[in-house]
Amino acid sequence: MNARILIADDHEVVRQGLRDILALAPDLTVVAEAADGVEAERMARERPAELLILDIALPRRTGMAVLESLRASGVLLPVLLFSMYPAAQYAEFARRAGAQGFVGKDADAASLLRAIRRVLNGEMAFPERRSAETGAREDDPFRSLSPREFEVMMGLLQGDSLDQIATRMSVGAKSVSTYRARLLVKLGLSSNVELAALATRKGYL
Repeated sequence: MNARILIADDHEVVRQGLRDILALAPDLTVVAEAADGVEAERMARERPAELLILDIALPRRTGMAVLESLRASGVLLPVLLFSMYPAAQYAEFARRAGAQGFVGKDADAASLLRAIRRVLNGEMAFPERRSAETGAREDDPFRSLSPREFEVMMGLLQGDSLDQIATRMSVGAKSVSTYRARLLVKLGLSSNVELAALATRKGYL
């Protein structure tokens, strides 16, 4: 029986590329696609499948918000995050949010297919941490943030308003403001300017 795959990405060219790659594997079949986070969550809840390939930066609702909502309601559909964001920054937060794997959009077709098969086999498919990276991560102050605090931080670093972040995360602006206040306290910072400076020093910008 073919494994049924769901794809959620807001760019048609990316979805087409994923379809082309999956077409190379006769045992994998794309059964549905979504172009935004709201569609992605509805699709994941309604369409029988073995795997959801989920972009993080989706409009209307982010991939991380979709993932957290699915897990909070007991939906155990395996999720492989497929993102332009660097794995070094996002993979650990994806793991903590309940994803089964993370693949960067710069990965080649063979790497993506390996990750898909690992997840379908019940394994995790996160990038291996090289020793130098592991050492660097131990000094990374952003590790103390929760997945939602991290998501708010990334929105702030991109110059998004609290309302824009709230809309993508499907929460109220007040909640985003609370997350912002918490992450600044955890990092020992007092402003978005200081946050951007720290993020730059640590390679997040």
